[in-house]
Amino acid sequence: MAVWALTPSLGQGDLYGPSAPPDAAWVRAVNAEAPGGLGIRIGDGPLESIAFADATAYRLVAPGEVTVDLGGVVTPVTVEAGAFVTVVATTDSVRLIEDSVLVDVSRGLLALYNLTDLAALDLVVADGPAVVENVAPWHQAAVAIAEAEAVLEVRSGDAVVGTLDVRVYERAVAHSVIVVEGPDGPLVRYVAAAVAE
Repeated sequence: MAVWALTPSLGQGDLYGPSAPPDAAWVRAVNAEAPGGLGIRIGDGPLESIAFADATAYRLVAPGEVTVDLGGVVTPVTVEAGAFVTVVATTDSVRLIEDSVLVDVSRGLLALYNLTDLAALDLVVADGPAVVENVAPWHQAAVAIAEAEAVLEVRSGDAVVGTLDVRVYERAVAHSVIVVEGPDGPLVRYVAAAVAE
């Protein structure tokens, strides 16, 4: 189920999925810490093993303080009603990023997450135009897209940081391109945002 689904469903019954409380918040976590995988638990949800540069599904939580267990280190996180938040586990800190939200299900959402210290990153179509530009360290930026098949590259200036395989970026899905600092340099990973059941 795509991340957008529960937002429209607030006023439309079960058309897009289970209805969510109007004051709900959504939290997911990214492993930018442990190349061998990281155990993550959000609130009272199940413990999940998440691969490096990968993300959990979003979990519905009550607004306010939520505990996030990142490899045995429990961190309280404060979230506001209606927010979609990504919690990033790194080797020396925990960072929060407020996510863009897809509200028009006739489009897709394509976001670039710069979870590195690289000054600015761009997401571009290979041999084509830029899609998202100048994403600062520890930030994300997103754009609504029509459905398209593309090969995407992440660039820092003129240097290619990583290339994603060709894929169809569908409508009604929030697509995330996540860049983390790996043991051998930056690593680029694609994640289709989902909501935990």
